[in-house]
Amino acid sequence: MKLENKYIIGCHCMFYEIDMVEEYLNSLRLAMEEIENTENIKIEMMWNMSEYFEQCEAKQSIYSKIEKLERKYNFDSLFYEDDDKPYTMADYRRELNNKCNGYDYVIWGESDCLMPRQMFGVLEQLKDYANKQGIHRYITTFGIRKMWDESWTVLEHPKFTDKPYYSMDTEEETRLATTSPWSIRYTMSQREMDEVNSETDDLDVKMITYPKFDGSGLVISSDLLRTGANVPPAVYMNGDDTSFLESCRLHMGENYRQFVIKNILKVHNRTHPKKRRYVVNEDETLTSHKKRGKKVWYKTFNDISKGNLGKLFYSQERFANYKDFQQALGKKK
Repeated sequence: MKLENKYIIGCHCMFYEIDMVEEYLNSLRLAMEEIENTENIKIEMMWNMSEYFEQCEAKQSIYSKIEKLERKYNFDSLFYEDDDKPYTMADYRRELNNKCNGYDYVIWGESDCLMPRQMFGVLEQLKDYANKQGIHRYITTFGIRKMWDESWTVLEHPKFTDKPYYSMDTEEETRLATTSPWSIRYTMSQREMDEVNSETDDLDVKMITYPKFDGSGLVISSDLLRTGANVPPAVYMNGDDTSFLESCRLHMGENYRQFVIKNILKVHNRTHPKKRRYVVNEDETLTSHKKRGKKVWYKTFNDISKGNLGKLFYSQERFANYKDFQQALGKKK
């Protein structure tokens, strides 16, 4: 297949995610297997080696692993190595969005995400259809697994939408959440995702007129980004997807358009067992889902990020900043 459009797919990867990110890179390689003009696709990796938040216990080994990945896969590497100034996925995605002028699509990769093999074929067809309908500014999402409330039903893959959602509040719920393939807490393999997608003959495409998405594997038309919709600078970490969602709503209003490819699954492995490694003083008895959540710095920073998220628009309230984070952290130690 020859691509008519240009793509940039960018992923921010913390040093502790190095052991799982190859699954993401391999999913992109598989998606590109039948592409004749792969020069139309730029894959970018931002390797965050900063120890501003947490210390790394095997930094040289991680650099060696990155070099091996560079030899095996085709991508451009960027590095962030400043231990005195923080840099987060929200920062990277904000910068990635600003590269929209050189591409037709900007795609948010994620280290625990698997992109479907069908991605490029679907997006090529979709852009041709959308543009013929006079739609140039839009979001595209692929099908997802069972989420925690009914507001997500519109995005869920039809194979999973009638399944039960399991929280991780009890031992039994955790067991079910991590062993049920439809659960967002289950670590799904490339093979399992491929099997689900191989069942699709005709695409089930819905169009919604309100923003609803998570950040992993998010596909954004560059014309939408050229409106100025982006992750606001007041969002430091958690909430990059929610704040971008609200920015899209603000910029597009009643003209917002989102295409949902319901029966092509993309995978977000939120509790991947290899998600957090090489962190000094990590509690290895905890699941990856709970390791970071137990950290005082994370709880403090999360509170600040969520606080800023709640006063983004139509407000005169002061935003918290990194100085506030340091002061709050000092008080909690």
